[in-house]
Amino acid sequence: MAQIRQRRTERNLWAHDIRIQERDRFIIGARADVRFRTTSQIAAIGFEGSPWAALKRLRKLLDAGFIRVWMTSLNEENIYAVSRQALNLLDSNAAIPRTLDGNLDHLLAINRVRIAFALDLARLDGELVRWRSDWELRTELRSRVIPDALFDVRWADGSLTTFALEVDHHSRSTRGFLKKLLGYMASGTLNHVVLFVGHDPQWVERYRQALARTRLAPQVWFTTFAMLESEGLTARIFTTAGNDEHYSLRDLSRLPYGKEGRSAISLDATVS
Repeated sequence: MAQIRQRRTERNLWAHDIRIQERDRFIIGARADVRFRTTSQIAAIGFEGSPWAALKRLRKLLDAGFIRVWMTSLNEENIYAVSRQALNLLDSNAAIPRTLDGNLDHLLAINRVRIAFALDLARLDGELVRWRSDWELRTELRSRVIPDALFDVRWADGSLTTFALEVDHHSRSTRGFLKKLLGYMASGTLNHVVLFVGHDPQWVERYRQALARTRLAPQVWFTTFAMLESEGLTARIFTTAGNDEHYSLRDLSRLPYGKEGRSAISLDATVS
């Protein structure tokens, strides 16, 4: 009789128990921290980029009840989240996603940035020591405008830089972008180094030029996913509204960030 192939999203309740390894704890903890991750994202952080190795272990963790998995289509990667059993293992009270988030593409884009930083900072003698995504920040910040993430990087000399992240997922509205910056000003987010990462290079440039037409001091640094993931953080992949120079992440951490020039944005100077 032909063997029935196990569905990608179903547990094999007859599978043998597994021994949880230190890497399993790291992978489970990483997923609990960001809610959702794809196969390739897990492969990047835990399996040296090998999707095959990641899938093999993830299958065992699924069968053992430590993770949940969704499949949006046959041609798309699996989406993973932790189970209550996994949180019990970690002694964590984090919320468990019951279904895929309606904002899933945006969440996965934020994860891409986080992974790029986690993997590349060592080449800059830096370390990602704290990361809070927007869904965590909503519980502690009272502002109506929340950045997509706040995170800290500790450098080899002991200094610490706090970055605010804004990820653009095909929103295509310069007016919406500038309105969010107004909210950033009110919340104090612009006291940090604000990084803007977008998909479409033309729209990233359009946002940069829109900001240049305002009276806001250049506190936002622009790049694309393609540059972040292909060239890396050691390259000068960031630009700002103030000039056409290019900067590396380490450059940004060393620039003086004063409060001068933080006056109101004129939205009339832009075209939505």
